[in-house]
Amino acid sequence: MREFIEKYKYYIGGSTATLLIFYLIYDTFVNKNNKIMDKPSVTFKEDKSVKAEISHDEFLLFMKTLKGELQGLTQSMIQFNANHIKTDSNYKDFRDKLFTKDIVKKNILIDSVSVGPDDTSNYVVNFGTDIYGEVFKNVIGFRLVEATLPNSIHNVTENNKTIYYQEGTDPIANFSLNVGAYKFDKLGQEFERAFNVETSATMALTPSTTTYKYTLAGIPANFQFKWKTGSDAGSPAYLLLGAENKDDTADLDTTSHVFPHIVDQTKHFVDLVIPEIPDIACKMASKKQVIDRIPLNSPSGSLVDYKSPEHELQTENYFYPMKLSSLTIQLYDNNSSNFYKSGNGHNYFEFEITIVKNAGLFK
Repeated sequence: MREFIEKYKYYIGGSTATLLIFYLIYDTFVNKNNKIMDKPSVTFKEDKSVKAEISHDEFLLFMKTLKGELQGLTQSMIQFNANHIKTDSNYKDFRDKLFTKDIVKKNILIDSVSVGPDDTSNYVVNFGTDIYGEVFKNVIGFRLVEATLPNSIHNVTENNKTIYYQEGTDPIANFSLNVGAYKFDKLGQEFERAFNVETSATMALTPSTTTYKYTLAGIPANFQFKWKTGSDAGSPAYLLLGAENKDDTADLDTTSHVFPHIVDQTKHFVDLVIPEIPDIACKMASKKQVIDRIPLNSPSGSLVDYKSPEHELQTENYFYPMKLSSLTIQLYDNNSSNFYKSGNGHNYFEFEITIVKNAGLFK
């Protein structure tokens, strides 16, 4: 009874207040007029059948009618509230059964420092070990929350250090730049050094701080760059010099050759690939199933801090329950099919996995 009164106290209080107001009206006007008997009734001259006041019986009838309406209204509100509570209760039971009780989300922290791989762009993390003690069963969801990795895309790396060329009908040859970070003018000097040592030539690569293009002079006769077909996978070295991603089709001018594009200073990205995760939880990309594409939007040589967009954290693609005993972390360079070369700089990832405790829900 106490719980009933507490739950509907506002309805009961409102009804009581309304009845009290009408009682005061009745006591003030009707009883007062009955006590002052010597005061003549006021009537209208135009129609003596119309009175300016109601009788005691008429007011009691009005109050009785009003009381009945208020009681009916209160009962309707009680019934509506009961039905609403019942509906919410059913929804809560359904939610707890399918989503709250049986589905659990966990965050996993992965970093290459703890694993100590030979290549920080391609390594395996095993669960159920001293570092990661739990093997995750009945996993139905997976996504990246945030990541930290070094930005080395504007540096000379193992991926882009080799430059291929051909002189006349000689076989295709190559020379390699030293791996490292270079400023605009210093990269030109490194190109000169590497090429002239390899060929005993005297080419000069001059940078323009106005156009941000390189001009190559002292080119040997019948000389062509083979940016596209020099290697099986192709080399992204053309981006370092502002060349086009294609082989030269004619011999270069031995006097002066200006590379057609500005030196690539745009921001690039790294694709995070984890082969163990089903396709439905990945993003489609060229020849790869990508967990996420991480933009390299910080200065070269610094760390990139990336967080998944908020709208992606509000949705999820579920897959059939699977056992997750390991993760293979693979980082791909956006300019090639090779792994991203960061000078073996370490990286860090936070993943969210969704686990269903009762796999019978899928039957």
